[in-house]
Amino acid sequence: MAAPAKKQQVQEIIKCGKNPSYFFNSYVKIQHPVRGLINFDTYQFQDDCVDTFIQERFSIILKSRQLGLSTLVAAYSVWLALYQRDKNILVIATKLSVAQNNKQLIELSNGSSIKAIPTSDDAGRSEALSLLIIDEAAFVKNFDELWMGLYPTISTGGRVIILSTPNGVGGQYHKLYTDAAAGVNEFKEIKLPWSVHPERDAEWF
Repeated sequence: MAAPAKKQQVQEIIKCGKNPSYFFNSYVKIQHPVRGLINFDTYQFQDDCVDTFIQERFSIILKSRQLGLSTLVAAYSVWLALYQRDKNILVIATKLSVAQNNKQLIELSNGSSIKAIPTSDDAGRSEALSLLIIDEAAFVKNFDELWMGLYPTISTGGRVIILSTPNGVGGQYHKLYTDAAAGVNEFKEIKLPWSVHPERDAEWF
């Protein structure tokens, strides 16, 4: 009886490795502010974002608040680390606590790792990255210097996901996004207004 069960497990692992959205919906739990720990049931717009992350090396997202994009990107980084070997993933976040007891590094036996650090001028400069994630980039005060330092770390084939809610005109994030929308840089732009969420309507707005 053990052999069919083992075969089924292997098939399930392969299925998860091929399809991140299937992995999220089947195995990832998220913390909901009201409902507590719940299944991560993704919406179509989130699945579309994941497809872009896979197809494009450079993705930049302009998003409304509370669309679950930070959670989605975190889940995507976990999927990448679990199912692909030797992936070096760096997450830079403006809201990350620098408290010493905060678990900011996960290293897996397959050689992959995920590190989360707060924003600083030299963040991630010495690392050769497989995936760089910058959350709320429009609110990073030194983002132009940060980006200049980080760009070489992904030049060997690494990927980038930059996401943010809007924060006015000007600055490096705004330039990267508007250039992406104009098709004059390597980024694929994704625009997500509040209305992309299927549970939100004019009354909610």
